[in-house]
Amino acid sequence: MLPLLILGLVPVLALLLIVHNLVEKSSLAIDVVGLSELFSTEFRDGAFLSGPVHYGLLPALWATFLAVVVAVAIALPASLAIAVFASEFPSGLLGRGLRGLLGMLAGIPPIVYALTAGIFTKLFMIPKFCSGVRTLGQRENLLAELGICLEDFPGLPWHLGGPNSILLGGFVLALLVIPFMAPFIDDALRNVPFELKEASLSLGANRWHTLKKVTLPLALPGIISATAVGALKATGDVMIALLVIGRAVPGLPTPLWDVLEVSAPLTSIGPTLVRGAAPVAHAPVAHFAGLLLLVIAFAIMGVATLLQRRLRRRYSP
Repeated sequence: MLPLLILGLVPVLALLLIVHNLVEKSSLAIDVVGLSELFSTEFRDGAFLSGPVHYGLLPALWATFLAVVVAVAIALPASLAIAVFASEFPSGLLGRGLRGLLGMLAGIPPIVYALTAGIFTKLFMIPKFCSGVRTLGQRENLLAELGICLEDFPGLPWHLGGPNSILLGGFVLALLVIPFMAPFIDDALRNVPFELKEASLSLGANRWHTLKKVTLPLALPGIISATAVGALKATGDVMIALLVIGRAVPGLPTPLWDVLEVSAPLTSIGPTLVRGAAPVAHAPVAHFAGLLLLVIAFAIMGVATLLQRRLRRRYSP
């Protein structure tokens, strides 16, 4: 019994050590840089964006929010459709194969999804947004039509092949989180008591009416849990944020909801700052960005828990 208790405490102790480390290093950033500077709108690290060094993380915080919203807005309907098809309709071998495929996709490293951004750029973004552009030699015209000037952001990793944007990063993040969200939603739908579905059908309701009025309302707590898992996965991913959205932090987008802007999220800030012979404040600011991500994660889980409690009280059979 005692060994099991110790094993159960290991994740808690690891989380406490991580939080202590982040708080300790972030306090140094607050002392050296100051909260007013950390929550300003100008970020320049002196390398990828030349000029005076500024550590404003507000644009990165907003870019994180936009990227997660785009990812969840794409992934949730797709995951819900996959789960409904697999659990509510007799699909036989196809349904079992679909669940196996989702399990395989969940094991693919994020770097593989990040590398698909170039394919998505060429097949979708260029034809849809810049249909007159045919060759990479016309990339300046392509970027001008998209409202992006690469010369302002020399650190962008895809500058030889196409544009970066929050929209593109959110789409690739959605590809990453769908294999995680769909099985959770599938389990939530399957856990709805069969007797309630059978009672609805016996009263004359068809399958779609039963799905809308019985199955989905009772499965909402599980769907919210799956959405929280997807949001956490999208919030914490580094490779896709770094390779697809980029490192540049030009400031808050104008307008604020412009997802075609190139603005690095918080997960791109750490790798950008922690490198080589960097200024003394770089590492503490990177830890402060990590602390902000941890706060966001706790906020997502807190909101999801509150919504689940209310929905369980409302729809409890």
